[in-house]
Amino acid sequence: MRIYYIDESEGPRYYVRSALGVDAERWNDLNARVRDWRLKLEVRYAVPPDRELHACDLLAGRGKLARVGNADRRLSPEHGAEIFVGGLQLVEDAARTIGGVEVVNVCLHKPDARGHERASLDRLLNRINTSVASANRHAFLIFDEGREDMVARLYRRLRSRNPVPSRYEAWEDGERTKDIPIERVIGGPAFRSSHSDHLLQMADLIAHALLKQEEEPSPRVARLGIDRAFGNLDRALNRRASRRDPQGVVRR
Repeated sequence: MRIYYIDESEGPRYYVRSALGVDAERWNDLNARVRDWRLKLEVRYAVPPDRELHACDLLAGRGKLARVGNADRRLSPEHGAEIFVGGLQLVEDAARTIGGVEVVNVCLHKPDARGHERASLDRLLNRINTSVASANRHAFLIFDEGREDMVARLYRRLRSRNPVPSRYEAWEDGERTKDIPIERVIGGPAFRSSHSDHLLQMADLIAHALLKQEEEPSPRVARLGIDRAFGNLDRALNRRASRRDPQGVVRR
């Protein structure tokens, strides 16, 4: 079994969905690393482990994430960026050392993608199904709360009927599409509050990093290097999700 934590990030031009996957037998190792990292953040930045790390708040200095004495304090954008990059590096280090960790990404250009929220989820679920099938595994999905009805409806449809177009002009039988239900994605999607789930928060950092790579950077984003943060991910990326893209990002 591989467990995927899924979140999204949206900008003026692009819509991103990212899935952080971890093999069940490596879950304890990854969770322990994230827990230890969160404890270090408390020592270095006064951010308690029970505070939600939301990428937008981290990078804009919004939200009183730090706790000093009895008072809640804001983090500077500089410290937020350090935490943001550190989270991405943790995922990359885990993929290199403990294994069983992968990141699948979809990034759609909104003007060119009709129904981009639904389309991005369709693309992501198909890539997850392909990934676990190639490893002779199954997948279980965990989403942040919100849009439960849309996610559940699409999941049920793809489980029963899923016409997939050929990468070439046609499949071996001459048809342009082939019905490939996502039978490796089992159990139905689960929904949790990202406030209490550290791994969902890591998926949020990944999705936001890809978004900032794609959108035109503001002066602050460029100054802090946020638009280059996604480049910290290398071994963790599932590049087979899209062989046309050097980072494996599904773009259509």
